[in-house]
Amino acid sequence: MKELNEYIILNEPIIRVSFFILTLLTMALLEYIIPKKELLLSKVKRWINNLCVVVLNTFLLKIIFASSAIMISIYVSENNIGLLNLFEIPFFFLVILSIILLDLIIYFQHRLFHEVDFFWKFHKVHHSDMDYDVTTGFRFHPIEIIISMLIKIVSIFILGVPVIAVVIFEIILSSLALFNHSNIKLSTLLDKNLRYFVVTPDMHRIHHSIHSDELNSNYGFNLSVWDRIFNSYTNKPKDGYEKMIIGLKEFNNKTETVSILSILSLPFRKS
Repeated sequence: MKELNEYIILNEPIIRVSFFILTLLTMALLEYIIPKKELLLSKVKRWINNLCVVVLNTFLLKIIFASSAIMISIYVSENNIGLLNLFEIPFFFLVILSIILLDLIIYFQHRLFHEVDFFWKFHKVHHSDMDYDVTTGFRFHPIEIIISMLIKIVSIFILGVPVIAVVIFEIILSSLALFNHSNIKLSTLLDKNLRYFVVTPDMHRIHHSIHSDELNSNYGFNLSVWDRIFNSYTNKPKDGYEKMIIGLKEFNNKTETVSILSILSLPFRKS
């Protein structure tokens, strides 16, 4: 186990970046081949600025947290700290259970970011994107990213999540975020069947509607079951997928939602 942890510590950045780039390129190609909806804004300009946001967030996380989540995970595992370490659970099932519990925490975190004004102030940067494609999946304000990382670190400590589960969860989270934010057209049958297990692009697209009842639904990022269990599931948008409007009613000016300076300053501007 010690050797595995050392290998993950040494290679974790390369592993995560590789999966991120591969998923991004795959979704971008599929958006070109089977687009769901015509975009309103310049794709080049949006992509450049949204990519700048993810680069900034990655830089800040490395500066502030380095490998904190991984190190906390190793510490709790080696010292049998955390709720999961109170029980004798076979390692394979421990990893699966950890991933499921972290996903549940992310679901409730997402709801919290919608329901508490302070958190919504920063989370609305994600929703202010007037188009919906793969780059929307990593368009988050740096302050939200920092808060999310703090919640994740505390969760790992309380649960006692093993390091391999942390890495797998991060890969799944980033990959599915790119997938379910992508502007790709899936067949009705495929979408319906996938929704029994994971959040699909059409399911999450509803969450980016300008209608508040749809905006405050479909919070899941990975597993779709949480929205069904906790009564936050919306099956279809009231305006239909083709005609539904993406974004926020109070930020509907193209010039104030695209540039990186506008994105970073948005939480501090009046609607």
